[in-house]
Amino acid sequence: MAQYQSFPDIAGDSRTADKLKALRMPTLVEKSFLDVGCNEGYFCGFAKFMGAARAVGIDHSPEFIYRAKSRFPDCEFHARTWDFLPEGEYDVILLASALHYAEDQAELIRRLVDKLTPSGVLILELGIVSSPKPEWVKVKRGIDERYFPTMAQLKRTLVDYAWKWMGASVNQDGDPVPRQVVHVSRRRPVAYLLMQPPAYGKTSVASRLFPPANVPIVSGDALIQRVARRELDASRLLQEIVDKDYSPFTIDETVQRIFSKKASPDFVRACIAEAGHGDFALDGFVPVKYHSEVEKQFADAGYMPVTLRWERIASPLMPEDSLNEHVAAYNKSLSDRGAGLIATGEVLPQHAMAGYVDNVHVGQDRLVVRGWALEADGQLPKQLVIGVGAERTFVTVDDVQDRKDVQRHLQLPHAKFGYTIELRLPGVASLVELGKLGFSVTLPSGRPLRIAQKVVESMRGPER
Repeated sequence: MAQYQSFPDIAGDSRTADKLKALRMPTLVEKSFLDVGCNEGYFCGFAKFMGAARAVGIDHSPEFIYRAKSRFPDCEFHARTWDFLPEGEYDVILLASALHYAEDQAELIRRLVDKLTPSGVLILELGIVSSPKPEWVKVKRGIDERYFPTMAQLKRTLVDYAWKWMGASVNQDGDPVPRQVVHVSRRRPVAYLLMQPPAYGKTSVASRLFPPANVPIVSGDALIQRVARRELDASRLLQEIVDKDYSPFTIDETVQRIFSKKASPDFVRACIAEAGHGDFALDGFVPVKYHSEVEKQFADAGYMPVTLRWERIASPLMPEDSLNEHVAAYNKSLSDRGAGLIATGEVLPQHAMAGYVDNVHVGQDRLVVRGWALEADGQLPKQLVIGVGAERTFVTVDDVQDRKDVQRHLQLPHAKFGYTIELRLPGVASLVELGKLGFSVTLPSGRPLRIAQKVVESMRGPER
């Protein structure tokens, strides 16, 4: 039988060592390697030499397999065709100078890619005909005629994969078509990660880039808010972290807790579930020291993470610790003046009056309303007015809570303006019914409190 592969002790038709260099193999340490059409096992021996945990070769010729086993006893060799591929997945699969023998070349590529590990690579060495047309070209060789693709046809054949042309291979005497090397992998969904700090313009960047490309955007803030509303099937750990003092005003603190409490895998899984397991963009703050961790978690989940980073163009924000000190000092400087205003009966400006309805619960003939409110004198009102349909009821505020989140947001000297009030409400069994009747909460002065969007949506009920 003619000698094809070349070894130091015997020359063959192939310049095998030069071909090995042209193949541009990835790192093989602790990897699994399969050579389809292995001949005498030169490449399997190299894989084992480079630290591969497993090196397997198949060839239709029992004689070549016998020689391979003699040369490389620490590798596995089987006399079989590619119709019977070995069991298992492989990190690297090599098909060198053989694709043109397949009756259905595209199908053979598909079968080999299916044998790859999620991050594996198929190395193809094949002849490519020079032509701009996407076609298979019948080429006369010395012993037969075989079909070879043009580059345009190869692009069409590999459209469902991730692939890269690595360069020319080593031709041998009698080659009618120049040989090229192509690396083929499974196509991974892409996770575009916009994880910059607050006020870096993440949402503006995302809204310009991704909707035109039909790439969905997952908002980190919206995702956490949905977890808080229990609209997502979040992990127990993520749910507990979000439930602890969650507020739209302090969502960045919630994010910090998620990562400091080692719930980043839970956050990543929630993002993937929201995205539907395809390409998507994450518009969500992640503390810088956790960026590489998040990237790895997306990669381990089968994504190709692409992180977008940029510098903030506007003036930098004050560091939070410094800002807190400055605000505290400023409030202290105003405290005497503020106390004097209230003591003399003066009031805060009209725009200082504010309030919010965070949560509404209906059940067992009771209506429970939670939120915060601020009268013109800077204090929580003693009563709130609940409107249901045409009825208006003054309800005394007995249960006062600290709302430090709102205090920080509005830069107020105290936090005691959170409320929980209850009202008998017979005959109304759900928020949808309450919404149909009409619902409002106002200050005694008549100014309405804003109702949280989640409450409004609950009152509307499911869209029809």
